[in-house]
Amino acid sequence: MIKEIRAVCFTISVIAGIAVSGINIFIWPVQAETIKMATIDFCPFTCNPANEGGKDGFMTDVLRYALETAGYDLEVEMMPYVRAVKETREGRFEGIVVVGKLYAPDLVYPEIPVVSQRVTFIVKKGTDWQYRGVNSLKNETIGIVKGYHYVDEDLQAYLLSDENADHVSVLHGHNPTERNIKKLLRGRTDVYLEGEFSALYVLRKMNAEDKVVFSGFTRNAFDDYVAFSPKSKRAAELALILTRTLTALRKNGKLNSFLSPYIGRYDQGELD
Repeated sequence: MIKEIRAVCFTISVIAGIAVSGINIFIWPVQAETIKMATIDFCPFTCNPANEGGKDGFMTDVLRYALETAGYDLEVEMMPYVRAVKETREGRFEGIVVVGKLYAPDLVYPEIPVVSQRVTFIVKKGTDWQYRGVNSLKNETIGIVKGYHYVDEDLQAYLLSDENADHVSVLHGHNPTERNIKKLLRGRTDVYLEGEFSALYVLRKMNAEDKVVFSGFTRNAFDDYVAFSPKSKRAAELALILTRTLTALRKNGKLNSFLSPYIGRYDQGELD
């Protein structure tokens, strides 16, 4: 009986202390759990904020919104892509912020990607040319990036063919998108192939949006996912949180509000 009285007194004193301090124990824990994710420098999807005016990338922004809504904090660590996938697989991170299913099919994915991105065919403004399949490229000098996959298999085969090597200009190294756009504007290439969101972001930074046009798109698109480690006990829960958030953002039209700080106003549908 004495023990029970002491227990009741202790409980009352704790509740009184919480009430005085103004803490509501029925909403969230005092300190939210932190979800640690690997990420890469792939702006505008995932960015190094030190180089991009404090911006983390729109996929990181969407993930943070989803997790914070569910009561979690997000912490990201930037590293090369191969290492990010490897360490996510090994369970050193809860997940990776941007990844393709084909590259890492063993990770745990939400039901839908954050975005799908087509490859666009960029030409200088005023150029009378439109992409109408690989045959329309035969008289054009094409700028591409080494190691990129250009989604449509016939296009990929065309770009890698020795027969077409003389008019395919391949860049690699630092800032390939910006360098390829400069080559296009200087007339050293006729057409530059790039993912539409990546192109829009870099063109905006270069103040060159009005100097080029998108003259066609690939038939297929890259699906850009956030994925979670198969070794994480929370992987299924986190994937479900993100699925529900993405579904809601698409339904209410607010997904574009995450994109617009990086690429401006843009409607993929109107350019199909």
